Parts: sequence; C-alpha cells; structure tokens
Amino acid sequence: MSSSIKSPDSSDWDHYWKLQARGQKAYGFVANLYRKYIIKGTLNHHVLRHFSENSLILHAGSGSGEVDLDICQLMKVVAIDFSSHALSTYAECHPDAKSLSQADIFQLPFPNATFDGVFNLGVMEHFNDTEMIAALSEIRRVLKPDGTVLLFWPPRWGLSVFVLRGLHSIARTIFKKELNLHPAELNLLKSRQHCQTFCLASGLKIIGFQFGPRDLFTHQIVTLKPDYAPSKLGKAN
Repeated sequence: MSSSIKSPDSSDWDHYWKLQARGQKAYGFVANLYRKYIIKGTLNHHVLRHFSENSLILHAGSGSGEVDLDICQLMKVVAIDFSSHALSTYAECHPDAKSLSQADIFQLPFPNATFDGVFNLGVMEHFNDTEMIAALSEIRRVLKPDGTVLLFWPPRWGLSVFVLRGLHSIARTIFKKELNLHPAELNLLKSRQHCQTFCLASGLKIIGFQFGPRDLFTHQIVTLKPDYAPSKLGKAN
C-alpha cells in the first residue's frame, strides 16, 4: 500500500469551503443544490433504514451540513470537521445541533464505544492508504459493539467523477488553466476488494455495498459493522 502521499489538511479544507461560499460561485451553487436535493434524500433513506429515532450518530467530516438537516431532527447528530470555516457554516444551518467541534478523524475526541453509528459523504477518497486504515480504525474505536458505519464513497465509475474530469479536461484544453474544484482525491473506490482490504485491517466488515440511481450514481454506499473474528480482535479493540 502507498503511504507517501498525504491527504488534504485543515488549511486545504478551509480554502475549499471559503471558495464554495465566495469564489467558485457557479460550482458552489450547483454543488449546494446537489447536496440538498439529491444527496440529502439518499442519506435520509439509508440512515432511517439502519438507525432508530434518537440514535447517537457521528458525522465524521460534516462539511457545511446541508445533507444532514433532516436527520438532525430525528437523530442525535454529533458533527466534526477539519475546517473551522465549514463548521461555522454548519452552526448557522444547525442552531440546535447536539454538538460540533473541529477535530481530526485520526484522533477522534470521544471515548471508546460512544456512537450507535458513524457516517460521512465524500470523505474517504481524500485519504491515502495508510490514512484510510487509521481513519477506519478510529471510527471502529468509537463505534458501539452493535453499531453501523455508512460510508458514501465516490467510486471511479461514479457520474460526478466523470463530470468533474470532463470539466478539468475542458479547462486544460480550451482555457489552458487548472481547476481546483475540490481537494485532492487520492483514493476513489476501485472495487469491493479495494474496500475490503482497508476494512480487514481496521476491524470492520462489509455488510452492504450499493450503487444506483437514488443519488444519480454519485456514491458507492458501503455499510460496515465491527468484525469480531478472532484474528481481528487484537486490531479492533
């Protein structure tokens, strides 16, 4: 596995969310609509499928929070993000949020076995291989023994990936410039086996692997549970 490439840090994410709010107005406008009217409904569907009302759920990489407006009314959602700018926007959207804090997914500020569930959207692809295992292991640590993880992970074959690649190609070919519409994507999902490699090393197992039209073929939705196989117990706990 590659470990030489580092994922975007908090300054990269602050820059991204500031551009969403100010600079890249056209892209930001479309992205916000997409989150609110496409992605939010898909998140609602899967969260309500796996969790009962008032479950304690960690949004591990919350961004500005358009996607979890509905479930925050039904669940106890704790939001963390690298970016202080994103959290400021999140606070404006969620005045009644249970809690939010600037935190590192590799060192979550919560005790073991705290949450009924953990989810994020468009986060995992920004980690290199070593960081992926570290992030999933930390998610596993704060998850209750019967908890569930929902990862909305863009795959290489996702529609949004093709659209953004097309925009980058047009900008380079016609306008002779590089677009920086989002922080670097180091690990777009390649296959179930690709995901399984990271899960096995992190004490998690795949129980669901879905891709379809509900979110316009944007994410591979990966559902995980703690893996209590004897060979994994030492790593998971």
